[in-house]
Amino acid sequence: MRARHLVATVMVLLSIASAASAAPKTYLLTGKLTSNRGAIINVPIVGNVACGGAGLSNLTVMQANGWKTVPAPYEPPPRQPVAANAYGCVRHAPGKKITTTGAGVGGAFVMPTMVFEKATPPSGAIHIPNATPVVQLYTNFRITGPRSAKVVTLPPGTQAYLHPPAAFHAFKKGAWATQTGRQGSMFTWCWGNPDCVQVAEGTKPLIVKYSGGGNAFGGTMAFVVSSNPTNPSNIAVAAGGGVIGFGILPSMGSQPSGGGYAVKVTNVGPKGPIWGMYQTMNGRITMVSLYLGMNFPNVTNSNYGFPFTTMTVLARNTGTVAGNPKTTTLTAKGGDTVTAMGKRNISLVAGGVARSNVGTVTPTATNNTGVAEIAQMYLPEPGGTLSLFAGALGLLAIAASRR
Repeated sequence: MRARHLVATVMVLLSIASAASAAPKTYLLTGKLTSNRGAIINVPIVGNVACGGAGLSNLTVMQANGWKTVPAPYEPPPRQPVAANAYGCVRHAPGKKITTTGAGVGGAFVMPTMVFEKATPPSGAIHIPNATPVVQLYTNFRITGPRSAKVVTLPPGTQAYLHPPAAFHAFKKGAWATQTGRQGSMFTWCWGNPDCVQVAEGTKPLIVKYSGGGNAFGGTMAFVVSSNPTNPSNIAVAAGGGVIGFGILPSMGSQPSGGGYAVKVTNVGPKGPIWGMYQTMNGRITMVSLYLGMNFPNVTNSNYGFPFTTMTVLARNTGTVAGNPKTTTLTAKGGDTVTAMGKRNISLVAGGVARSNVGTVTPTATNNTGVAEIAQMYLPEPGGTLSLFAGALGLLAIAASRR
């Protein structure tokens, strides 16, 4: 009789736990966000928390850099896992709350606003060894996001498709069906030819691919980048003969990464200074002299971004970087799991590609550099009521089996 009573208790608790799992759950949001553009020419987010961790919190990308023509449609191995961003991730802003449907894996939620935060300095100069004549990058970016507006106001020259029929910032199963312009959960997209199969079919040698299927859990969340106007982010380019110019990076406002399907943003920066002499130490510029004026060409960045997903994402650029033949392939996979104790872990990835003239030094230069991008986001759910139920059920099941 006692064993029957225990079994009945277990069944009652199971039904309660099932109801609890289906009920909405609200908790304080934690997590991290980052972006990777490969080792050849990486304009990174300099973060304030490590990108590494255990399980899905260990954000990594598979990266391959090469100098040869890439057989279509994919670059052959080897690819190697590297940190999602060697310069760190952007951590969550404290005190933000999130509410899910409580359905476990695939449970829907709407991303709150301003859930990530990284202030301006401390930042610093970063040596870029693989993109001659680029010498270094100085980052002074502030990272926040997402914005609250459903239709984001973007600078002149922007083409934005930020009007999905579903609520902006919504994450759920089958989110692709409510993302304007997207024909399926899995797709291959090339610059200038959204219905391509291989990179050579685009008007520029850039490609993005979403594969892996599953429940296609995902959604939209554009992070915001801004730079200190009195000490802006810049990229230093050697012009030969000891001359060096500083291109002012124009990254401002909501970025296309994760913001929607084929969201395009084009930014143009102001002209930068040119100096007749410079010195370096350990690959970083320590001194400049012989000021030649504000004549360094305007830096132009054109970016396409794609939504966040738990599927596998590939982004690749072929062609040239700073006039030299280069190829970069980046791949990453997301995930959505719930532990035995009821804690949900979500890792989301988004692809993107860009064209920029950051490696040129002549005033008449046009966009000639292709860049691949993978953005990543990790959102762990704290253990809660379900954890208590799981523990209680485990103890009762042990007691029942002993009886």
